[in-house]
Amino acid sequence: MLAAIPAAAWMLAFFFVPLLIFAVYSFLTTRLYDVETPFTLQAYRDALSDPINRTLAWNSIVVGVLTASICVGAGLPIAYWLRFVADRSRLAVLFLITASMFASYLVRIYAWRTMLGKNGIINEALRAIGVIDEPLNFILYNRFAVVIALVHIFLPYVVLVLYAGMNPVSPSLLEAGQDLGASSSLLWRRVLLPIMAAPSFNAFVFVFVLSASDYVTPQFLGGTSGATIGVRVQTSFITLGNWPLAAATSFLMLASFGLLHLVGSALLRRMHLHDIRLAS
Repeated sequence: MLAAIPAAAWMLAFFFVPLLIFAVYSFLTTRLYDVETPFTLQAYRDALSDPINRTLAWNSIVVGVLTASICVGAGLPIAYWLRFVADRSRLAVLFLITASMFASYLVRIYAWRTMLGKNGIINEALRAIGVIDEPLNFILYNRFAVVIALVHIFLPYVVLVLYAGMNPVSPSLLEAGQDLGASSSLLWRRVLLPIMAAPSFNAFVFVFVLSASDYVTPQFLGGTSGATIGVRVQTSFITLGNWPLAAATSFLMLASFGLLHLVGSALLRRMHLHDIRLAS
């Protein structure tokens, strides 16, 4: 009990107290780069009624879902290979995946901006082999560029999470299924995917929340079509000086993320109960 006090105090001071201050700001009245009383719901009304916010929220959902789906879809076979196929190369691959996480966030974004640019590696390579005569402008400053960069940033985390979730699965379990005549697709569908449902959902939510709320990558790579609600929050704080609107928008985002987690957790519990009934 006593050992948990420093951690609890740290969380209280650096997480809950700032969150509480942020919540108070969202109910105050705006002044240029300042807030004042009276308390009001105007910031929430403005955040919900603004058509720009609705457009950016939709962009955030699309970017978040695409990024999370690609990361989980690509991470599952990589984690499977690491757990059941790789032997001597497993530690080397895990080291490379972990080492890639230490690369600077901004360096990766600038690298993709360079590669996808008018004179970037992709356009130059396509011109060199005669596929195009003019550079492709549509591969930069849109959702595509944002999703590509975010997948590159978050895929190593997803692979490690899914590998950790798959690590307790014994190879003998798959061998028993094969001995009973199950095909590879059936093993994935009836054995691995039910076991990996919770880790996959956690990885999906992790990537979705960080991608949908990101504002740095959309600013550098998104242009107007790839902007997300995080850009709106940053603009409300820095450019407009409307702190209540920024705080209200942030709490609406937080509420939507919490709702996603509750719905997903309920579905997982329902699937688990369904599997138990089938097994009995």
